[in-house]
Amino acid sequence: MSEQVVERFVDRIDAVFLPVRNLQESLEWYQKVFSFGLRWSNERMAGLAISPNCGFHLVQIPDFEPINKYTPFNFVVKNADEVRARLGQLGVEVSEIRNGEPRRFDLTDNNGNMISVIQI
Repeated sequence: MSEQVVERFVDRIDAVFLPVRNLQESLEWYQKVFSFGLRWSNERMAGLAISPNCGFHLVQIPDFEPINKYTPFNFVVKNADEVRARLGQLGVEVSEIRNGEPRRFDLTDNNGNMISVIQI
């Protein structure tokens, strides 16, 4: 049986959606803690800008349950120690630094969602 080669037709992932309990509270938290810019919003969702071609979306879910068994995505930073200390000063729950490749730690947002922070 011969294998058929399928031509790739997907260009990229456009958006990652993070579920939240309350959209407005979450927007305020992410903007206060990280200074992410607001790209757009409606009554249920909002797009946050990390850099010109990078961001993610918050989506308010009625039967919300935090993502706390794994991290759905990573934030990339230049210095994990400095970022971890800064987040700690802001009262953000952070894990210990895990050395390895890459150096990393996890944070917990105001909804109980875990996100990894990796140093590259």
